[in-house]
Amino acid sequence: MADDASNADDRVIVWFDIDNTLYSASSKISQAMGERIHNYFVSLGLSHEEASTLHHRYYSQYGLALRGLKRYHDVDVLDFDRKCDGSLPLEQMISYDPALRKLFEDIDRSKARVWALTNAYKPHAERVLNILKLNDLVDGLVFCDYTIPEFSCKPEAAYYKMAMKQANVTDPSKCYFVDDNRGNIDGALAQGWGKCVHFCEKGLESMEGGITKQIGDEPLDPTKANGSSIVETLIMEFIPRYAQPFTLNEAIGLDVSVIVDEIARLQNSLKHLRETQTLLREFQSQEAPGTADPEVQKALEENEVVIGSQTERITILRMALAEKGVGDGRHYDASRTSPTGSEESITEQRDSSIQTQATDTERQTGPEDGGGIHL
Repeated sequence: MADDASNADDRVIVWFDIDNTLYSASSKISQAMGERIHNYFVSLGLSHEEASTLHHRYYSQYGLALRGLKRYHDVDVLDFDRKCDGSLPLEQMISYDPALRKLFEDIDRSKARVWALTNAYKPHAERVLNILKLNDLVDGLVFCDYTIPEFSCKPEAAYYKMAMKQANVTDPSKCYFVDDNRGNIDGALAQGWGKCVHFCEKGLESMEGGITKQIGDEPLDPTKANGSSIVETLIMEFIPRYAQPFTLNEAIGLDVSVIVDEIARLQNSLKHLRETQTLLREFQSQEAPGTADPEVQKALEENEVVIGSQTERITILRMALAEKGVGDGRHYDASRTSPTGSEESITEQRDSSIQTQATDTERQTGPEDGGGIHL
C-alpha cells in the first residue's frame, strides 16, 4: 500500500472510509473504542459524569475527542493511541471477508484508483486493512496524523483538500466516496466530490462521542447535493453468507439470557479458534520449502470458515438484542464465560419447532459449522 502521492492521472478515485464501513457496525468496535476513550478521560482525574460530558463535547466540537484532549489537557497523543486504538482486540472482533476482497478486486483499475480515508491514526487503519486482507488492494491511505499539532479530520474542508493533494487529484468531481457517517458525506459534498454513498446498516447501533445511536434514524437528505454531485444512501439488509441454525426472527424470539449465553459461548470458541490459527501458522512458517503439511493447510481453511460462520452468528444475535432494546453490550463483550457455566448451545435450548426449521435449512444449504479444529 502506497502512502506517497500517486502520479497524476485521469482516473477517478474511489475513497473508502474504514471503520464501520469496511466492516459491520455489529462488531461493536465503536462501542469498545468509546469505552476506552471514556476510561482515558477518567484516568486524567475526571469523574465519570465529567468524562462523559467532555467526551461528547470534544467529539461534537472538534470531530475527534483526542483533539479536545490535546488542546485542553495536553495529553501525550501516542499514549492515547496505545491505550485506546492500540488496545482494541481487533483480531477477535473482525475477520477476513472474501466477498469484500472480491469487491475490491473487481474495481477496474484502468478506470479507478482506490484509497482509504479515515479519521483514525495510521497504525489502527493498517491493522484493519491487514485483518481484512485489503492492504494490497488499496493504493493509498489518508489518516489523521495525531503527531501534527493542529491536525484536521473529517468532515472539515481542510481534510478533504489534504486528501486530494496527497492523491494528486485536482478535479473534485473525480472523487467518489463511501462513508457510514452522514456528516462526513456532507463535508465531501461541500467540496464538490462527484459521487457520495452513505453506507447505512439500518437498525444496528454505533457509538459517537460516547453516545450510542441507532443507525438509520436520520436518512441522508439528497437536497444537500450541490451541482452535479450525487448522493445515495445504501441501506444494507442483513443476509447471512453461511448456513445458520436459526434466523434473525427466531433469535428475536429467544430470551435475552439465552442470547447472552450463546454470544459468550461463541466468543469463547472464537478465541480458541484464533489461538489455534496462530499456532498452525507458526508451525507452517517453520516448515521447510516443499514440505508443507496438507492437513495443516486444510485445518487452517476449515477454521477460517468456522470463524466466519460463528462471527456472523454473533452478528445475528446482537441484532436480536438490539431489536429487544438491549443496546449496551458490556455484559457480553469478548471472551466472557457463560454465566451459567454451560457449554450448551443455543440450538439445544430452542423449542422443537425452531429446531425442525433449522434442520430443514441445513438440508438445503449445508450443515452447521460445528466447533472447528482446536489445538
